[in-house]
Amino acid sequence: MKITVRKIAEEAGVSPASVSRYINGSEDVSSEIASKVESALFSLGGSPVVRRPRKQIILILLTHLRFDFYGRTLAELLEQEPQSEYTFMLLRYNPQSPETVRNFVSRMHPVGVIYFEEEIDSGILQYLQSCGLRTVMCGGVALDHQSDRVHVNDIAAAYEGTNYLLDLGHREILFLSDDEQKIGAGFQRITGSRKAMEERGLEFPESLVLRGGVTFEAGYQAMATALREKKQFTAAFAFSDELAVGVMAALYDAGLRVPEDISVLGYDDLTIATRIRPALTTIHQPIDVFIEKSLELFRQPPKSIHSEILLPHSIVERQSCRRLSDPVPKSV
Repeated sequence: MKITVRKIAEEAGVSPASVSRYINGSEDVSSEIASKVESALFSLGGSPVVRRPRKQIILILLTHLRFDFYGRTLAELLEQEPQSEYTFMLLRYNPQSPETVRNFVSRMHPVGVIYFEEEIDSGILQYLQSCGLRTVMCGGVALDHQSDRVHVNDIAAAYEGTNYLLDLGHREILFLSDDEQKIGAGFQRITGSRKAMEERGLEFPESLVLRGGVTFEAGYQAMATALREKKQFTAAFAFSDELAVGVMAALYDAGLRVPEDISVLGYDDLTIATRIRPALTTIHQPIDVFIEKSLELFRQPPKSIHSEILLPHSIVERQSCRRLSDPVPKSV
């Protein structure tokens, strides 16, 4: 006779859901229910249950998935889940409804939280930390967040990216950044680019810094505006690959060629960078290692001082940048 969950439940006098929770180890059940289920199994001729070890829950907190970087990072998390001792549960956070997070924490008992966004307000993070949960910002930096952080050095990465263009002879560079209201990644990347230009004796071109979103649409609109206003530049450094692809689309629609007319440098090294033509030269961020290091933090005992893990970046040369002239010399 086939022993089903329903038959065990009937024999034990408990609900099928309780039997399923006990067998799968998805949630703790009382010792009374466990005893009833084991007795029912014995009566029906079944073997004792070898419960699957319950994975600890890590909450992935998001407000949106508009940015490809978030989607790629989330995909990497899910790819690593089968080999992990954790299970990941995704929750959309609405600042107008913080009780959603509170209800999740009280019901599911996660061991910690991973988030990607600088925009998540510090109030909800403080609540999570007051519950004893470790919070890890993966792939970004917001200096007003008291969380562990795993990211690249954005100042150094933008500094090297700008120097790369200067070494190709570009002196007029258009910079496309997100809004710098917070001291986050965009602010740090502008800081690195400014440092690189000033070391070469060049004034940082505030008129060539376009601030807004980091999406394809934002890149397209920003480049269209720059061309309409007849801004003078030979290269564009976009602080996300999405921005860079939008820039390239606007240049194409305006009859301009990449890199023959304008060189374009991106940031992130997402899959789209290899699929667009010409393939995008960009700053590589090691997203897979971001995830590995973030998960390692949950295996460590909590510290009074939040951890910051800086990972190496690199420039991946493809076909979207060309040499314009001799390198711009550094000032003595």
